[in-house]
Amino acid sequence: MYEFGPFQMDPQEQVLWRDGKVIPLSPKLFDTLLVLVQNSGHLVDKDEMLRRVWPDSFVEEGNLTKNVFLLRKILEDGQETAYIETVPKRGYRFVASVKTPQGNGSGSVVAESPARDSEVNDLEGLKSVPENDFGKKPALSLRRPHWLVVGGVVALCVGIVAYLLVQRQATARGPQIKSIAVLPLQNLSGDPAQEYFADGMTEALISGLAQIRSLKIISRTSAMSFKGTRKPLPEIARELRVDAVTQGSVQRENGRVKVMIQLIHGPTDTHLWVRNYERALTDILKLQDEMARAIADEIHIQVAPENRARRSPIPTVNPAAHEAYLLGRFHFWKFIIDDHRRAIKHFERAIQLDPGYAPAYAGLSLAWQLLGLQGGVKGVDTQARAAAQRALELDDRLAEAYVARGHLELFHDWDWKGAENSIRRALELDPNNLDAHFYYALVHLGVGRLPEAIAEIQTAEQLDPLSHQVQANFGRILLHAGKLDEALQRVKQAIEREPRSANAHVRLAEVYEAMGRYTEALEIYDKARVLRGSPPDNPTFRASVAKVDARMGKRSEARRIFEGLKDLGRADIRAGAYAAIGDKDEAFRLLFKMVEKREGGNPFIGTDPQFASLHSDPRWQELRRRMGLPDK
Repeated sequence: MYEFGPFQMDPQEQVLWRDGKVIPLSPKLFDTLLVLVQNSGHLVDKDEMLRRVWPDSFVEEGNLTKNVFLLRKILEDGQETAYIETVPKRGYRFVASVKTPQGNGSGSVVAESPARDSEVNDLEGLKSVPENDFGKKPALSLRRPHWLVVGGVVALCVGIVAYLLVQRQATARGPQIKSIAVLPLQNLSGDPAQEYFADGMTEALISGLAQIRSLKIISRTSAMSFKGTRKPLPEIARELRVDAVTQGSVQRENGRVKVMIQLIHGPTDTHLWVRNYERALTDILKLQDEMARAIADEIHIQVAPENRARRSPIPTVNPAAHEAYLLGRFHFWKFIIDDHRRAIKHFERAIQLDPGYAPAYAGLSLAWQLLGLQGGVKGVDTQARAAAQRALELDDRLAEAYVARGHLELFHDWDWKGAENSIRRALELDPNNLDAHFYYALVHLGVGRLPEAIAEIQTAEQLDPLSHQVQANFGRILLHAGKLDEALQRVKQAIEREPRSANAHVRLAEVYEAMGRYTEALEIYDKARVLRGSPPDNPTFRASVAKVDARMGKRSEARRIFEGLKDLGRADIRAGAYAAIGDKDEAFRLLFKMVEKREGGNPFIGTDPQFASLHSDPRWQELRRRMGLPDK
């Protein structure tokens, strides 16, 4: 046991206390301090410290420098006392006075209270009594109750000490961490055009950690919302509901990349670990993997054997191809139609530079699919399908490739079993993959497994608590489940998080429509149209208006709107309007045509409440059969 200033340090238990309170230290930080304390007053050479703190691995001097910096911050917090002296170009010296208390030989220190002092004096008094005096009845009658009191107090003290030792052992290696948010890495290049590279490194670290099954990793969308924020880390950790956060910086120059990454206990803002890396750009995939492994090791989480197999061997990558891929991801995540087109160009450029780069094919597939769904571009499934297939041929353990294939099978093929198999395989490879959980919820919705859909979207919410898309689709699932009040709450949260989201406004209008709040539904449908930049005569918007008019009892007005829209606009919306009018024949004609061609981007008509009036018609079961859904 060592004492210096208000601190006590127990090498055996690897615990540091300040005024009786445990100070969480990472193992390497503790080892650095121990080397200095054990050599108090003497210079410890840098090379010697590196050998003693990292005996089985090669690390750069910057790691030692960071450890000393953090130790100074911890030890000198609120004090004027200096503890660690730097000897330029040589090493470090612990300059504070260090005591090694003599005691019971176990190295532990038991705090004594005034009550315990009096008990010790009583015991000493007993020792001074002659042995034959104990035979006297008066003395015996006086001492017996006191012995009982002393024995009880001693037993109580033993219990307290045992409890404290257990607690100290439990905290010896710092707080338990089961969830992490990777905050955006800071771009130190000084060039705003390099933001995509810093964002790409952040996303890669998230992806690497997400493959650890026992660790919950907050997804990119929620983490990136804190880019440039000045919020205190405990507040960020509380919003994201995580135990720890990582933050750091990245700089790329002269064909090399430098990264500083630190792990911080979120609730207490305590630094647990820091490390610096510098690698060639050709080894960037290995660097990303190394950082994820280092963090996992630091928080004592075992990487599953299948995940280790997944990562080894890790190839070098063409730096230009990886840069093009990062640019593609940068534009893809904006979820804007024009940016999907830009993403496609960058992914294609990455493939041109490195035809064997599987992640670029997976990214290309999803970019094509979303351009078709959001931008209304026809015939994109051919390119998307080819890209997803090629990604799997190159790497059949790439979770993103299975997500891309599952997305195709869900939205383009309405192949429920195929989509489910693909998404489940993605989750086997990457249990924290947000997209996989998100689309698995929609697979459940499509086949009518509503409780499972709710459970899966809740998992997606845990991984991405600030995502407006997750909230919007959470609302959609609750709407289909008939939980209208809860659905309303979710879609309103989605709009609060992203007021520009046309999709979230459509979900809100659908909920208002189901609740019979038709005037509000019309207002919100119109707002969604404006957000999409569509003119007032947009066919899909006009069909939505006709549908609400019909539900309001204005059937003649709804029919007038449809006079020029029978072959325009979304088929499912027009079918819903005809169902509201009461024209079941036209509604079924549109639905059967839609199912036959797998068109309209809405494979969820089996649970869509706008078709509830058709369920009693025998044609509804035939429609479900053609969709591949089970009988009800």
